[in-house]
Amino acid sequence: MKVRCRRRASVCRRWERGFAAVELSAGVALLVLPVVLLVLGLPRWSERQGVARVAARDAARLVGLQGWCDHSSAMRAVERLAVDAGLAPGALRLVLDCPAGAPLPRGGVVTARVTVAMPLLDVPLIGSVAAWDWTAAHREPVDPYGSRR
Repeated sequence: MKVRCRRRASVCRRWERGFAAVELSAGVALLVLPVVLLVLGLPRWSERQGVARVAARDAARLVGLQGWCDHSSAMRAVERLAVDAGLAPGALRLVLDCPAGAPLPRGGVVTARVTVAMPLLDVPLIGSVAAWDWTAAHREPVDPYGSRR
């Protein structure tokens, strides 16, 4: 689109100066910055999903091998894994499908669910904004030959 200036050409050119800089900065802020933040957030999402999967697997295996539902030892294992992964101590939440302290039936199945908060935006020196929770579940058979306490 061609815009004609009714005044002199020098006055018209003076008004048009600086529009390219405004358009460039607005384009970077509105188009490129959200894409860069999304690309920077994807590895953190994948990392947290992996940590939740491993924590659910470890908690279910621990309880399945013990033969009784020990929430405290399973939670300690999950917290240790969270600290090793660089997460805050309360970042992972564990839910077992058995009542605490109850013996598990031999050959039965125990399920552990670990929930982690997924950050929408995580800037290293500024902070993070949590957007949603992601849950990993793992089913583990109870040891059919193990002894109960």
